[in-house]
Amino acid sequence: MPAGHHSEHDIQAYHDERPSITRLILEARWTHYRLVDALEHDPDSTVVPTLRRDQLLHTGALCDVLALRTQAPDLYEAARDHGALLRELDGLDLDDHPRNGLDHLRAQYARLHHHPSGDARRTPHTTNDPPPSQSPGHLSGPRLVRQMLDTYAWANLGRTPCFPTVDVDSEQRQHLITRGLLLDWAATSAPTGNAAATAAANTGHALRALDRRTALSDLRARAYLRDAFRDLDDQDEDDDPHPLDCAGHCDGTGEVLTVLTWEHHGDGIYTPVHQEPILCFRTPTTHAPDCATCEGHGFTYTPGYRELCLDGRTSDRESAAATSASQGA
Repeated sequence: MPAGHHSEHDIQAYHDERPSITRLILEARWTHYRLVDALEHDPDSTVVPTLRRDQLLHTGALCDVLALRTQAPDLYEAARDHGALLRELDGLDLDDHPRNGLDHLRAQYARLHHHPSGDARRTPHTTNDPPPSQSPGHLSGPRLVRQMLDTYAWANLGRTPCFPTVDVDSEQRQHLITRGLLLDWAATSAPTGNAAATAAANTGHALRALDRRTALSDLRARAYLRDAFRDLDDQDEDDDPHPLDCAGHCDGTGEVLTVLTWEHHGDGIYTPVHQEPILCFRTPTTHAPDCATCEGHGFTYTPGYRELCLDGRTSDRESAAATSASQGA
């Protein structure tokens, strides 16, 4: 494969623009931050729908290009889901064609960069796809992207007086680690991608500087990123793996794919618009009736949307134990 030519450039929309992974990350994290900031400070603002669309477009493009490089199926599914939501926001029917959302995502990305003829078709010099590249650590590709975006948003929001409890240093460090891992993964999946490798090394150097460590070579700086991520993993790692027939229906992964956001269409009609993996409790879950966030309803509401409340989640075992204790009192 010629230097500078990667699998994403076989797609016409990306071939015309040749976006770097670094630029895609910058665009995705900025649009995500602006949306989170608006939802936290002024969820009724008229700019929220526009910001939500920008976030879907740029995060979807990042997932799509990462999927094209790494051939990771979960990133492909995430990109397709973002495209489907984008298509719905644009007032188009998804129909039953599974590629419609992805095609729409790519076409909108091309038009954003003034390539109105850009679409999802492949250019004539398509090469064979590389074998799938495994995500670093135990996090799935979409979860790694999501964590990278969230930590950037909260590292910045935490600097304002409105969020005094946010540990800015921790969020900033986690952002450097997850961003560096994504860059390192992209570089490893496309060995000729010198720009991604350099960006990953620079992120590793920045992490070592934050940790007050001496400078290392680029390769060792990238290795330091991977070691830091493993240490971060170890803090949350489940020493007792979930069985394949886990009662929480995670199939042994420790995570369950759950709808988090619904759009309200009036008359009590809600349609799901966003889902992602959340922690599996090993059993079916209930919601604590004394939850301070949602007052036990299990949901929070913003204009036009309903969000699943995760703060009061509890397992059936804990709920049953609490009920027994109250009855015996």
